[in-house]
Amino acid sequence: MARRFIVMEENIKNVDENGIIIFGDEVKHIQVLRKDVGDTITVNENMYQIEEMKRDSIKLKFVDKAPKIGVPITDITLYIALLKTDKLDLVVQKAVEIGVKKIVLFTSSNVVVKLDEKNKIKRVEKLQKIAQEACKQCGRTDSVEVEGVLSFKELETEIQNRKVTLFAYEASQEALRKELNSIKQNNITEIGVIIGAEGGFTPKEADELKSVENVKCVSLGTRILRAETAAINLVSIVIYEMEE
Repeated sequence: MARRFIVMEENIKNVDENGIIIFGDEVKHIQVLRKDVGDTITVNENMYQIEEMKRDSIKLKFVDKAPKIGVPITDITLYIALLKTDKLDLVVQKAVEIGVKKIVLFTSSNVVVKLDEKNKIKRVEKLQKIAQEACKQCGRTDSVEVEGVLSFKELETEIQNRKVTLFAYEASQEALRKELNSIKQNNITEIGVIIGAEGGFTPKEADELKSVENVKCVSLGTRILRAETAAINLVSIVIYEMEE
């Protein structure tokens, strides 16, 4: 398969129905890999032939739709609280490799990381790049969007529109396997997963989440897991159970 590159929409200019020009970081990446005119590469979900290369742009001609590889069957959205930088970087990278379709960041009472609006945008942009690199590294031919940062109230509103959301909570006694069996029996393929910050949720926040319709509060076992461990663990289990 042709080497895949991920280019953001703002760095793509349509020339005609069969041609585009790309800009940005991936142009340099293509050049470093010594790709040349006539070579075929994959950009996002399509295969293109290189028609023209300039220092800061590359003109491409559409060849065909790229074959889908590594695209998960189950549509999992990971709602993850803002964690410290290295921990959140790890969660995004591994969650993409395992198979989430979207990652949404949120804040809550026990979130340690405090960001102003400008730095929230920068954080999301950095994590989006990590997600893109993870897609390329693991061979996925789809893209994973990183969104946010939602307030806790916005998170509650967001999950109200989902068919089912799994809320991992240390005080829960509900078996995860039981809820996953119910999800499979009802042929649900879109699942939300909520993981809190390093300090977890306050009792009030936990009660509010549990009161949302179609939110299933589940246990990850008798051991208290770090937030980043819980996120990777839960996503792995859901993917395994839903796609076995």
